Amino acid sequence: MEPVSLPANQPRQFYLGGAQIAAFRLGHNSPDSAASPTERAPEDWIASTVSKYGDDDGATRLADGELLRTAIAADPESYFGAEHVARFGASPALLVKLLDAGERLPVHCHPDRAFASAHLGSLFGKTEAWIILGTPGDDPHVYLGFNRDVEQGELTEWFESQNSSEILSAMNRVSVGTGDAIFVPAGTAHAIGAGVFIAELQEPTDFSVMLEWRDFGLPERHVGQLGMDAALSLQCFNRRHMTDAGLDRCVRRSTPLREGSATLFPDEAEPFFQAEEIVVTDAFELARQYAVLIVLDGTGSLTTGQSETPLERGSTVMIPYSAGPTTLHAGVDGLHVIRCLPGNSAHD
Repeated sequence: MEPVSLPANQPRQFYLGGAQIAAFRLGHNSPDSAASPTERAPEDWIASTVSKYGDDDGATRLADGELLRTAIAADPESYFGAEHVARFGASPALLVKLLDAGERLPVHCHPDRAFASAHLGSLFGKTEAWIILGTPGDDPHVYLGFNRDVEQGELTEWFESQNSSEILSAMNRVSVGTGDAIFVPAGTAHAIGAGVFIAELQEPTDFSVMLEWRDFGLPERHVGQLGMDAALSLQCFNRRHMTDAGLDRCVRRSTPLREGSATLFPDEAEPFFQAEEIVVTDAFELARQYAVLIVLDGTGSLTTGQSETPLERGSTVMIPYSAGPTTLHAGVDGLHVIRCLPGNSAHD
């Protein structure tokens, strides 16, 4: 089984965005890709076996029209290897996205695996992480965790009042720049600021619990929040203070990489996913493993024993386990990629 180049896959969302994805993916866009920041196609779901919650949209289709998850179900070991399948079954245990926040996203969080197992019937929650790809605005920032302990009653009051200024004032506002990497454990309240363009790694679900909803064009959330009432859903939030030390563990500032590879997320991310930044000036060997490749800049190719896949800025490639060891070859202008990997079961 050989690597597969994938076109853009942009399910419609409630929020604005998409122009930065269209520019990045130029030449790799699907016919219905976003063309302007007024489009509600701000996410590109790469190698997705997941559909939007309550919807059929979002799952990747292969060139012949078959759903990727159907192809995987027929031969999961070829895609992931026996050890992965023994732990996660016919799931990549990973969803990779490009996300272009055309407006500030609402404050929300995602359930952890224990909550998802108890209340949503899922092996996976939704721990996630971001790699900042672009920051065109004057003051690019995100919100990550609470800057003090928050009482349950206070959280409930915010949910009822929808007082955004109070919510945001109780959160850590983090300035970001291109190349920064941010780990977002499940349960952490967060929001991405307008204009921030990211690559996102996450567990393969579409579980979100909204703290803000009224001013974002969303239905009211008192009932039906992931099938739960408000009181139960709000238990997903980690209400503890995210201290400076906690922020330091989660936020990795950009470090220029001239050649070779660097791990982008902390050890705490290992059970869920990992990402490697790789800069190639000649050739770079990749071990045999399922992965999703995002080309940030440059040109080159990905070779196996039987195939050669051309690479350029905006390329996204799924690498099955059975492709075996692969090699990145840089063109004359070098090659800069992100290699996205599923969680390591040894670290569960």
